Amino acid sequence: MHRAVLIVDDHPVIHEVLREIVRAVYAGATVYSETDLPGAVRWVRAARRVDLVLLDLGLPGCAGIEALTRFRGSAGEVPVAIISACTDAPTVRAALNAGAIGYLPKTLSAKAMVAALRVITFGGIYIPPEALSGLACEIPDGSTRGDDRPAARPTSLTERQVEVLRLLVQGVPNRGIARQLGIAENTVKQHVHTVYQILHVANRTEAAIAATRMHI
Repeated sequence: MHRAVLIVDDHPVIHEVLREIVRAVYAGATVYSETDLPGAVRWVRAARRVDLVLLDLGLPGCAGIEALTRFRGSAGEVPVAIISACTDAPTVRAALNAGAIGYLPKTLSAKAMVAALRVITFGGIYIPPEALSGLACEIPDGSTRGDDRPAARPTSLTERQVEVLRLLVQGVPNRGIARQLGIAENTVKQHVHTVYQILHVANRTEAAIAATRMHI
């Protein structure tokens, strides 16, 4: 399927690198570039179709999470993934809470960036591993722990479900999990559904946070 991807960053080198990475994930994709927030908003409003926006948080005139909130406020509900040199847990959490579908550090290798974009393509939310430990202090219902003790693993999780959860945390799509574990994709979906229920989570992001707290 032909895709339209917009890269918003004020560094031309980043545009060139990300353009090649995007095309490695989405064959035949049309990749556009903008260097500031007003230009990005104008482009999105004029575009017939936008499949993904890769948005830098260090744009001129709007630093940090403000770039995302202003963009979403002006450009509507388009899929946005953050690209940033900053990977501290509060910034990552704020971006996800503001609607980002992924957070891609600029320090990722090209191979890791491709893998991160594939996580997003299959409906996952990519979170940098270095931010997970910080996010893990927040449990799924939004409350926080007052200590650093790991949460206990629910005894109702089977070994197979733990295997599935570990692969979920790594961002492996259901099809890839089925291939690695030698089981049917529908079986993987059933395991994922059960894991979500047991952990009281609603998506991969919350499952990853819960798994990190349990040291899985």
